[in-house]
Amino acid sequence: MGIFKDEYDTKRVIFNINMDIAERLEKAKKDARKFGKKLDIDETVNTTVEKFLKRAEKKLAEMQMNEKKRRKKNPDPILAEKNEAEEEDNSDNSDMEKEPDIEDESFN
Repeated sequence: MGIFKDEYDTKRVIFNINMDIAERLEKAKKDARKFGKKLDIDETVNTTVEKFLKRAEKKLAEMQMNEKKRRKKNPDPILAEKNEAEEEDNSDNSDMEKEPDIEDESFN
């Protein structure tokens, strides 16, 4: 990673940085211009943003996989809630279904 930059095609992107870093950067740019040079801040930013994007893309891919797994298990959120409620009701009633019917002979 060089200190001075070569000219190439770029796209301007605006984002915020800390004030003290911005002031130091502006001062360094002015000092470099006194020597007829330009700082190669673009390459440093590109490298740093590339690292950040790799991490962000990995995390987003994990989140998408988890969402797909969740949707595969319960494709419709409304039906999923209904199915979960029915499953809970069935599990509560499962003990009652297993007990044998008691016949009351007093009604015969």
